[in-house]
Amino acid sequence: MEVWKIVLQFATAVAGCFGFAIVFHVGRNEWLVASLGGAVSWAAYLLMLSVSGNDYAAAFVGSAASAFYGEMIARKVHAPATVFTVIAFVPLIPGASLYRAADALMNGHSGEGRRLAVYTLAFAACMSAGVVVTTLILRKIGKARAGRIAG
Repeated sequence: MEVWKIVLQFATAVAGCFGFAIVFHVGRNEWLVASLGGAVSWAAYLLMLSVSGNDYAAAFVGSAASAFYGEMIARKVHAPATVFTVIAFVPLIPGASLYRAADALMNGHSGEGRRLAVYTLAFAACMSAGVVVTTLILRKIGKARAGRIAG
């Protein structure tokens, strides 16, 4: 892929996340930090996609990166991780395939519509799994650290 296309993708990921940071009432001091999560998740997605060629694996890794980023930033700024994770998640949302599935179904192309709907649901499931797995691992590590410190 050409460099300018990658730069454009990162810029739009950050810009889109910046808008969501404002909409989600993230503090002004955290707007940029929250927005950079979109670049992190998109970078992880593109990297995994180039390595594996599998959209689902890339969705899992990209969303895992967004969850990890959200957890780390939340600890730094003493804010809820969910806000940062959800904002970093935005570039990965499969809106185009959802739109195409609905469009195909509405125009009587049921086979294509079903195929795209299944793809979209599977992609979203992989995204959810990436967040859940990452969050569970980080919480397990946090509890183990707390136990060592207390013990």
